[in-house]
Amino acid sequence: MTSQTQEIPLDKINLFGGTQTRVKTNDDAVESYAEEMARGTVFPPISLYFDGSTYWLADGFHRYLATKRNGTPVIAAEVQPGGRTEALRHALGANATNGIYRTNGDKRHAVEIALEEWPELANTVLAEICKVSVELVRGCRQQMQKAGRIPEVITVTGRDGKNYPGAVERQPRGKTEEASSEKGGGGGGGGFSKGKGDAGALGGSTSELEQEARQMIRNGEINPFELAKMSSATPLDYAVTTVKLLETMRRDHPQRREGLVKIRDWIDRELRGENAPAAAAASAG
Repeated sequence: MTSQTQEIPLDKINLFGGTQTRVKTNDDAVESYAEEMARGTVFPPISLYFDGSTYWLADGFHRYLATKRNGTPVIAAEVQPGGRTEALRHALGANATNGIYRTNGDKRHAVEIALEEWPELANTVLAEICKVSVELVRGCRQQMQKAGRIPEVITVTGRDGKNYPGAVERQPRGKTEEASSEKGGGGGGGGFSKGKGDAGALGGSTSELEQEARQMIRNGEINPFELAKMSSATPLDYAVTTVKLLETMRRDHPQRREGLVKIRDWIDRELRGENAPAAAAASAG
């Protein structure tokens, strides 16, 4: 599979496609990266997959956010052909040996995502994808099956593409990676320069990801129109974001008062229920 390094506009990259795999974003790392970038440090390109219509972010979430924080409109990226599935496979094993090292929680979260996506794959295959031990995958599978999060499978697909009895995947062998690694401590550091590296991600589950994204929109770090794409967005999110945007309006602009009056009139009509919904207005016009 060939890749090309390109300058890609940030607003063309899908940040909410479920291809991040860390439990949460490291804001200190984002801030540190942003400072390094502002001083001229050149970071490695992020990894994207392009399916002809969407750029899926597979690796480089912290670099993306740092670039966004600095107000830079484009970012260097290695672009490979593929869609969400290819990007997710890449993301699940990202930073196993470089970047901001994964914590035990990050490893477990990656395995849970993989099991939810491909419960029919053998533990050995998922371990290779996530770059973790088979014991960790086996333990997560047992817990997720018991909790009803994934189904028990009759057969699983191995590395060779053949099907094997699913009961084999349920046999525990030895200690889990989670237990042994907890005794030895959590994640570590490492990376590009001065101990910095790439992380893989904004938020863990879809709800956690949207919560972080909504906060970033409130802070002016993401296009406010992204709120319309989030089912969890609240009227308060819209209000805070709008006020934040209005605070950037030039106070000496000759049309400032006219603009504010227009906003006030719209709010008054909305409170009285006089504003027609967009869909109804469009069909009527």
